[in-house]
Amino acid sequence: MQIYLDIIWLLNFLIDMMLLSLTAIVLKRKIKKYRVVIGGFIASLYVLFLFTPLEAIALNPFVKGIYSILIILASFGFLRFRLFIQAWLTFYFVNFAVGGGLLGLHFFLETDTSFIKGTFATQTSGFGSPISWVFVLIGFPIMYYYSRNRLENMETEKLRYDQIYPVRVQVAGLELELKGFLDSGNRLEDPLTRRSVMIIDMTQVGNQFPESVVNLTKRSIVADGQLPKQFEGKMTMVPFRTVGDTQRYLWAIKPDEVVVYENGIPHLCHHVLLGMSYTALSDRKDYTCLLNPKMMQQKRQTS
Repeated sequence: MQIYLDIIWLLNFLIDMMLLSLTAIVLKRKIKKYRVVIGGFIASLYVLFLFTPLEAIALNPFVKGIYSILIILASFGFLRFRLFIQAWLTFYFVNFAVGGGLLGLHFFLETDTSFIKGTFATQTSGFGSPISWVFVLIGFPIMYYYSRNRLENMETEKLRYDQIYPVRVQVAGLELELKGFLDSGNRLEDPLTRRSVMIIDMTQVGNQFPESVVNLTKRSIVADGQLPKQFEGKMTMVPFRTVGDTQRYLWAIKPDEVVVYENGIPHLCHHVLLGMSYTALSDRKDYTCLLNPKMMQQKRQTS
């Protein structure tokens, strides 16, 4: 069997550079390209030791750990001990994630079966079937971009859920437990009273309101009907306009109390109206109301 060591080294060099780049992306750190090249070059030299008498030493877990420290120092430098450990552990995480994904993709696509005693059975050795370098060459970039996109999406989702707050609303004798999403684009306010409008998703919480209130607020114009006594004097209509649409009106109600919980701390939001929307605010139903940024600016901690 012929082994083309230069080809093996070059492939490892490219893979190591991509792994270091992905590590930097996960850490949200900007590192110079030449440091990625140096780190990838040092990492790629490891494969050469496996074809020398130093193979037994190179395979020692302690030596592997020391070698990975050199790779991280060359790529990210040393600013603070905590940042260095974070980069070191993230480098291992990225290696395991991409490597494990590559193995999973291989075994998903390559399943060896044979006809044994009248039935089909899977045949595999204790170490699995070997992975060709061609598969690595094609599969690794796929796993790289897949891992990168998934990690970026996870970060986006984290930021999204960091903007969701528990909200408790008391209105006309009702108490609503809502999940509020802080929508920076929601600048809606009542033009007369200048009250901020917090929009609630009636498709999710409308069943907690009296039927007469729901029937009235589903319409865009004032309709005849008898409202429950506790809602009298609390209903109003707020004009609004969306992009590319004509001016419309949104039914709103004056709440008795709105409390937003931020990190478990209750904050009372005053001078607020509840806009009643019958268009779903979230396809995934992960929040039930849109908070107005002005509300968060005016909040005050409750006792």
